[in-house]
Amino acid sequence: MKSKKIVSLLLTGAMTAALLAVPAQAAEAPQPEPYTISVDHWSREDFSQEANPSVFTGVYDRALYNTIRQTIVDGTSETAPAYTMVSKEDYSAVKNLIGRMEGVLRYEHHVPRNFTNYWQYLDYFAVSAEMPENYQAPLDFIQPALDHAGTLATDRERVEYFNDYIRSLLAYQQGKVSGITQTFAPHAGELKAACGSYARAMKFLCAAADIPCFTISTKTHTWNLVYVEGQWLHVDVSANDLSGRNGVLLIETYGGADQALEATAFLKELYVPGSTK
Repeated sequence: MKSKKIVSLLLTGAMTAALLAVPAQAAEAPQPEPYTISVDHWSREDFSQEANPSVFTGVYDRALYNTIRQTIVDGTSETAPAYTMVSKEDYSAVKNLIGRMEGVLRYEHHVPRNFTNYWQYLDYFAVSAEMPENYQAPLDFIQPALDHAGTLATDRERVEYFNDYIRSLLAYQQGKVSGITQTFAPHAGELKAACGSYARAMKFLCAAADIPCFTISTKTHTWNLVYVEGQWLHVDVSANDLSGRNGVLLIETYGGADQALEATAFLKELYVPGSTK
């Protein structure tokens, strides 16, 4: 009997040890409450009242403005901070619009998972703002440049510095592409790149320094609009690099026919409400 009792105690001890050795299950993340769509647009705030009303044309209306502006102000979550409806006919225009905004964050069409009746509102459109995982390394790479920019007195000086910084990393060649993860990474010599790569690099740097900036394009060329000293100004880093002089650096007028004039005006107001009044 004594030996059986010892065996029983040993088994109990072994089982207890085994249970203690099993890692505790991680607590499940709380699930968002189900949400039923009942109106065709919603936002916590009406940001459109601050904007120049002349920019609200066609698909670029107040509801879309509030949707994107709410995301700019406070980001997104599983219960979207704002939304509107974008028809199939207008979808490409709106996707192009938010694509022009990408800097450190990437803006995308977003549908929260907890919606119960999305099938009734297939034109539903909210906007997420997330940093791609592979952008952390470029951010680390540019940190010394950001630190230096932080010592400069004005955003004008910071943009001028970013222009020269990009020129030290890239060399213009038509048809070549250097993405953010290639441009802002250790490499020998200057990388070959065309205008779009220069413009994306400027957007990335300005976004990291909290300077409003987006791209503008004609049929054959892309550059940047940057908000400095209370106005939107043109910066064409690729032209500056190709010419060897900073001829297009924070100037008021520049370039050929903007492919999307209405979208450009709308973007100016999204970044800086009232900036085109």
